[in-house]
Amino acid sequence: MYPMNAKSIWLSVVLLLFVIPGIAAGVQRVVSLAPSITENIYLIGAQSKLVGCTSYCTQAVNDGVDQVGSTIDVNIEKLFSLKPDLVLALQLTKQQDIAAMEKLGIRVATMKSPRNFAEICEQTKYIAGLLGSFEQALEVLSPLEKRATEIQQLTKSLKPQKIFFQIGASPIFTVLENTFMNDFITFCNGSNIAAGLTKGTMTRESVVMRNPDVIIIATMGGFGETEKEEWMNYKSVSAVQNCKVFLIDSETSCSPTPQNFVSALEDVYRFLSE
Repeated sequence: MYPMNAKSIWLSVVLLLFVIPGIAAGVQRVVSLAPSITENIYLIGAQSKLVGCTSYCTQAVNDGVDQVGSTIDVNIEKLFSLKPDLVLALQLTKQQDIAAMEKLGIRVATMKSPRNFAEICEQTKYIAGLLGSFEQALEVLSPLEKRATEIQQLTKSLKPQKIFFQIGASPIFTVLENTFMNDFITFCNGSNIAAGLTKGTMTRESVVMRNPDVIIIATMGGFGETEKEEWMNYKSVSAVQNCKVFLIDSETSCSPTPQNFVSALEDVYRFLSE
């Protein structure tokens, strides 16, 4: 979680008890500028307030919610026409776009991308508080947090394994420490072969040298299968020798919501238990 001192804790209490309820009372029309935010809105049952989303918010798009571009490129004119009470954004959205919205009198809540499971849950609670669904969020989160803890306990009995978690190709891109996806590895008593790296790009040779016991590849819109086939050619790698090369759904593993995280964690636990 983010570092907390006495002052920040006090401000958080004030926010939850006084500020957020006041905001939530007037929020009926919400625009989401990130797929994970949209999924969280559905998770807490507040989708009836969603009037705008990005073109990558699959469920909302399928439900006919108006699209306002992407997280990076926002159609301000379209967004303004939806007359939102609140826009929810990540820091990935351009600052000039956020400034333009605020200049038009639109209230924007901007959040950091969560770095671990605890921050994912805190972000869900924050969104729920803004939308008047805090109690619903607690009900949804409780079993998910419990299951994540259970998996951590169960994997303590597993032999520690070196894991390579690939999330991109051409160039090869891996999960780094201090990201929420690294929690998939550490929660399952594994070690990340990319530990210590500050950039996510790796060569195949550097992966082979680290000799992972398990290779997990995000599906990446179809590239996952190609990457799996390519890795199976490296017969000297323990993961290949022991048939421990797996595909994991990008929709769950790469989108930081509590439900997605636990779903992907279940997959990683299954991979390591086989």
